[in-house]
Amino acid sequence: MGQYWLVVCPSKREYTTQLLGGKLSELLFSSWANILCELIEEEWAGMRIICIGDYLSPDDLPATIQQDNLHLISADSDATSKPLRYDVVEEKFKLWSYADEGEDAATLSAMEASANPKNRVLRNLTTSQYVLEDKLSSGITFGPIVLMRSCWSSESSTGITGGEYLAKGDWAGHKFDIVDADRLENMNGEWEDVTEDTFDEVQVLWSSHFGDNWETAWRA
Repeated sequence: MGQYWLVVCPSKREYTTQLLGGKLSELLFSSWANILCELIEEEWAGMRIICIGDYLSPDDLPATIQQDNLHLISADSDATSKPLRYDVVEEKFKLWSYADEGEDAATLSAMEASANPKNRVLRNLTTSQYVLEDKLSSGITFGPIVLMRSCWSSESSTGITGGEYLAKGDWAGHKFDIVDADRLENMNGEWEDVTEDTFDEVQVLWSSHFGDNWETAWRA
């Protein structure tokens, strides 16, 4: 049946998902994932992001989260801590959502914006990798890209054909931001362009869900 997922920003004690919760296919293959673009650009810029499943064991967190000791201190006692876990996040963290417009309006607006991609760059600040938005095409934005690579759970049931590997995402717990493409010239250090590999992964996953004509179905 698959498990349910929450996208979490541990340092801000915030999380987001669909209003009634969501399985990974419901989050990834819908316009909802585009909401993450705004979060990464604004409130969650430069902060660790992880999408946790409700089958996550408390002793099974990625090294990036463990290193920062991003556990949850209990409100009852500063001496008591709880690991980052689905039920703990739901209980103790704040749900981030569009309070005024409603989720449907927000996701529709994000999807319309994705039809005219800006000349922007998604940067993984943890690995010094980047993705160019204008080379993704097919209406794919940075939201689905971050979501599909930042999942983490102790079981591989994602409900996506061929997507069992997503449950241990190689970007889980990493820091991201979105900047204008002209910043590339001023980026210090060694940066790796992973746009092509990322879009290859998109094509495989989206084809498994929508079929060979996935680009038409996705835009619809």
